[in-house]
Amino acid sequence: MARNATGLVGLMARAATTRPGMAVLETVVLSRLDVSLRRNALAGALEVARRARFLADRHRFPQARRLLRRAASQMGERPEVSVLRLEDCIIDLDVDDGDSRRAATAAQYVLDLADQAWAAEEDACVAGLLDLVLRLMFHPQLHFGATDSALSVDPHGFLAPLRASRAFQEVTRPVAVVAEQQRGSAVLDDDNDDNDDNDDNAAFSATRERPRRVLFLSLKNWNFVTDIIADYDADERFEVRCQDLGDLPVVPEQSTVLALRVELARGRGHRVAVPQKVADDLAWADTVFVEWGSAAAVWASLVVPLLAPQARLLIRIHSYEASTAMPQLVDWNAVSELVTVSPAIRRMLETTVRLPGHVVVSTVPNRALLTRFRLPKTAGSARTIALVGWAARRKDPAWALDVLDLVRQDDPSWSLLLIGPDFPEDMSEAEAAYAEATRARIKALGSSVRITGRTSQVPAFLREAGVILSSSRREGTHEGFIEGAASGALPVVRNWPDVARWGGPGALFPAQWVVATPQEAAARILALGDDEAYRVQQAEWMVSHADWSAVRPRYDALLLGRGREGRSDDDDGTAGAVGRSRQKEAKTTRAEDDEHD
Repeated sequence: MARNATGLVGLMARAATTRPGMAVLETVVLSRLDVSLRRNALAGALEVARRARFLADRHRFPQARRLLRRAASQMGERPEVSVLRLEDCIIDLDVDDGDSRRAATAAQYVLDLADQAWAAEEDACVAGLLDLVLRLMFHPQLHFGATDSALSVDPHGFLAPLRASRAFQEVTRPVAVVAEQQRGSAVLDDDNDDNDDNDDNAAFSATRERPRRVLFLSLKNWNFVTDIIADYDADERFEVRCQDLGDLPVVPEQSTVLALRVELARGRGHRVAVPQKVADDLAWADTVFVEWGSAAAVWASLVVPLLAPQARLLIRIHSYEASTAMPQLVDWNAVSELVTVSPAIRRMLETTVRLPGHVVVSTVPNRALLTRFRLPKTAGSARTIALVGWAARRKDPAWALDVLDLVRQDDPSWSLLLIGPDFPEDMSEAEAAYAEATRARIKALGSSVRITGRTSQVPAFLREAGVILSSSRREGTHEGFIEGAASGALPVVRNWPDVARWGGPGALFPAQWVVATPQEAAARILALGDDEAYRVQQAEWMVSHADWSAVRPRYDALLLGRGREGRSDDDDGTAGAVGRSRQKEAKTTRAEDDEHD
C-alpha cells in the first residue's frame, strides 16, 4: 500500500515529479539528515528511508535509490547506514532484483539497532526499525513470486533472526493480561485447558436467555463474510453488528499496530482510544469475529482484552495473510479461536506461529451455495477447459496454457476459457513481465483461448466447461475451482507448490483430482473428459461436502461459543469437518477461495 508523506517534505515529495522538484526534495531531506546526524542519527536514517519508500511505492525507483545513495554517502560508516541499505534491499525486491544474502545481512544489522533502541527506550525508532525488517522479510516477492517461500520451506530458520531479537520479543510479549490489570476481569490462562472450556461454557450459559451478540470486524474487505452476516442477522438466535476498522481515525496497518504494541510493552497505552461507537459495540458483544488475518486481527487482539474482556475473540485467516507479518504480531493470548480456511493453511500457521495451548484451531468451509451451479452443460463444453480467477502470477495461467498445448496435440478442438478479468494495470515489474509473456502465448493461440472479462455470471459460463482446472502456485481452497467441480466439470487441480508441503489440495479434495505436472493434468483430462457419469459423481461429492446447507451448523458452533464439547472430529481423509483443540488433528471439507490469495 502506498504511504503518504507528511509535512513540508511530504508536500515536496508529492511535487517532485520533475527533475528540479526532485532536486529540491533531495536537498531538503539531506539537510534534515545533516541536522539529525548531530542529534539522533537513527531517527534521521529512518526519515530518509520513509521518504525513499514514498517514492518507491509510486514506482519511482531510480529517484528513491538516488536519495538513498546520497544519504548513505553523507552518513559514511555509521552503523545507522544499515537502515538505508535495508530500504535499498526492499526496492531491489520491488523490481524483482533481490540479493537474499545481502538482504539477510542488512536485516540482521537493523535488528541489532532495534535491540539497542529498545534498551535506550527510543520507542519510535524501535517501531520504525521493526517495521522496516518485517517489510523486507515478508515482502510479497519472497512469498508469492516464482520461487519457493522460505517461510514455507524452512519456517524455523526463516523466523530465527526475528525471534532472537530482544526488541521483537519484548514488543510481541502477550499483553492480554492488561485486561485483568485494568478491569479486574479474568483472562485466558495458557496452562489450563479445562478452565478455558468452563469459561466458554459459562459464557454460553449466560446468553441462553437472549440472542447471542456477534460483532463482525474487518478492514475494508467483506467479500467472503457479507452473506454469512446476512444469514445470521436473519436468525433470531443472534444479534449482529459490524464495524469496518478502515473507518477508524487511525487505520490499522503494520506501522500503527507496531507502535501500539510498543506502547503496550512499555506499560503505556492501556486505555486505547477508540471511537465511542466502536467501544460500545465491543462492550456489547459476546463474540467478536475478525475477518482476515490482516492488521485488523492484530488491532483486535490488542484492543478486545481491554474493552471487551467478556467476549470470545475469533480470527479467521485466509491463505494470503498466513505468509505476511500479521500473524506474527497478533497477541494470541487474547484469542479464543483461530479459524482457518484449509488444512494446509492451518498446518502452516501451527508451525510458523506460537499459539498458546488454549487457542482452539478450527478448519471450516466458507459459505457457498453450490446447487446454483448445477446447470445443463452446453453443446461445446466437452472440449472446453475452464480456469476461474486467472490473471495473476500466483494463479499461474501459463501452467494452464501448458496443459492446453498438451491436450491439443491429441485433439486440436480443445480450448481454454479464462473466466474473470485480465491482468491489472498496476503490477510489479516481475508480475508485468509474466503478464506480457502470458498474453503473448494467449494471442498466439487465437480462438482457442477466450477471456470473459469481469463477470457476475460465473454459473452461466461454467455451463460451457467440461473440465475445471486449478493451475495455481498457492491457494487456500480456490473457490472458483470448487464451483466448477460442483457444476459437473471434470476436476483437475495442480498440487499447489507453495503449500504442497502442508498438504495442499490433497488435504481438501479426493487424491485422484490432484496432479503434479501439466503432463499428468493432460492425461487425466484425456482419460476422463468424456466420462459424464464420473463427472456427475464428483459434482455430487463436492456439493454434499461443501454446500452451505451442510456447512451452516459448523458456523453455528463457532458463533454460539459452545466450547469444545460442541465440536466433533470427522475422520474423513479427504474432507472431514470441524474444529479441534490443538491436541487433536481435524480434517476439513472445503473452505473458501481467497480472492486475495
